[in-house]
Amino acid sequence: MCSTPKTNLAAATPKVPFRSFMASMTLAQRQQFAEVANRADDRRKIREDRLKGQSNSKSAANTTVKPNMPFIKRLLQFCKQHIVI
Repeated sequence: MCSTPKTNLAAATPKVPFRSFMASMTLAQRQQFAEVANRADDRRKIREDRLKGQSNSKSAANTTVKPNMPFIKRLLQFCKQHIVI
């Protein structure tokens, strides 16, 4: 039987312990970082919701138009959806 070769050496551990970039920040800097990150996340969610709303309204508008609908009815429906009076 053939087995995978094994090394005689144990896995080398890094000589310098890993430190995250947050470890070198002060408490005030970490709080500021968290606030900025939370605001960015809020903006991202708002933008995603807005894009979802636009795609939903476009698909809803496309499904309500019937190909055999008279032109005047399609025109009135378009005006109701896109023109605010």
